[in-house]
Amino acid sequence: MSDDKQRRSDVWTPDLLAEGPEKRRVFIEQRRQYLAPLLAEMKALARELDADIAEQPALYGDLPWSAGMRAKKTMKPFEQAVEDLENFLEHLTTYAARYKALYEELPKERAQKQAAKQRVRELKAGGGQQQIAAQQPEAESPIADPSPLFSHLDRRNIS
Repeated sequence: MSDDKQRRSDVWTPDLLAEGPEKRRVFIEQRRQYLAPLLAEMKALARELDADIAEQPALYGDLPWSAGMRAKKTMKPFEQAVEDLENFLEHLTTYAARYKALYEELPKERAQKQAAKQRVRELKAGGGQQQIAAQQPEAESPIADPSPLFSHLDRRNIS
């Protein structure tokens, strides 16, 4: 937002939505609570209109399928509006999930990967010295031969 415009505190703007996950969650939840009753009313009205149209008597000159086609043609825009409202709520929720994944979590993951690669580069530049101490080999311990047949070949037993 440019500096010459005054911020309106009573209006949601893209700046407010990008300020954090809590404000975005509140915005989406407010829209969902506002639209859910409207959607329920629209669905109920669609059922009532559909029933009302189905009760209309056939007109003179109608073929057997004409009344059904006329009813379908009449109701299609209203049913489409109800479907679009449902889709709007789905898209709003999808937006919130994608924004969180791509603009909040992804930068953190990429920063971690970059830090890990930087550590590898530093190790390579430092001559490959390991930071974890390697285990010291234990003193030679006689390995017990499971077969006594070759025990005479053990050089430590030679006197």
